[in-house]
Amino acid sequence: MPLGYNKVLGDSNKPAEARPHRVAIATWPTMMNGNQDPRNSTLGALLGHLKSAGYEGLEFAVSGFTRYFPGDSPAVVAKKAQTECAKAGLPVFGATLHLGDTQLRKLGWLPGVVDEMKLIQDLGGEFASFQFEIHPDYYNTAGIYREDEDYLKWCADTVATLRDNAWKLGLNFYLEVHVDRITEDPAALCRILEMTACELNGDMSHFIARGFTKGKHVQKIQSMLGHTHTRISRPYGDLSAPVADPKADWETKGLTWTLFQFMKPSLANGLSSRTISGETGPFQTVKDSLTQDAALVPLWRAMARYADAGAQGMVMKVEEPGDLRPWG
Repeated sequence: MPLGYNKVLGDSNKPAEARPHRVAIATWPTMMNGNQDPRNSTLGALLGHLKSAGYEGLEFAVSGFTRYFPGDSPAVVAKKAQTECAKAGLPVFGATLHLGDTQLRKLGWLPGVVDEMKLIQDLGGEFASFQFEIHPDYYNTAGIYREDEDYLKWCADTVATLRDNAWKLGLNFYLEVHVDRITEDPAALCRILEMTACELNGDMSHFIARGFTKGKHVQKIQSMLGHTHTRISRPYGDLSAPVADPKADWETKGLTWTLFQFMKPSLANGLSSRTISGETGPFQTVKDSLTQDAALVPLWRAMARYADAGAQGMVMKVEEPGDLRPWG
């Protein structure tokens, strides 16, 4: 169930438990090669590619559209982009915003962030997810910030401010699980959640890549997911890993199977965002993210089906690859 003032998003004509999960794409995979790839050279081309690949919407902030409307103000970009997305039948479901530690320590930082959230609404979005940068002194320190109670309290208070202002606007609020963010260490994140409860946007590839797959802190985090970014990662390896033949990979319990199994506890009751966002970005050994993420849409769709069942109090049996065949 959603936490606090988060709502179950999606089709308001249906009861909350019957609202289907949607498959979206986050901004990162669409940034491949700037605008040189014919699939994203124009907004129309990008939307056409996404529609044909089976996506149902987008998770874009205004910044994801600005390259298509050079010289326009953010408000004008939002209006134009919303119109084009609506014509294509690919609404913007919400967006992720990035916050730097330095930004959050300046006087008067909040109004600018609120303005960014309002632009998400101008695009038609109903949720704001936040990546909250960890203090630079704690980069690459193996989670030592978990011992700094004053810092964790400051993080929790700042998260509460962000959350409460998102709720005032009527937006769902999510804090993203991500390396180099205040959410990178499971124990530290759980302590922050003790002080300021909120739903999480689980980009769980960050945990899989580091081998963080069990224990009370991981289980707590899995239970707090209300939204998710999905990407294939390799345990103790690539954060963004290519899968040349997803169907064969699934059948041999490869990386696609690993991700699905790890996501099951979080999907079991449904996600309040009712959105699963593909985010196979151009990073490490993934060179063609638009192709890779499109090939994974059947996996994102399978996750949506599993979450749909869970939201209605049903448990899908997916213990062996043959129990569910995303690619047929």
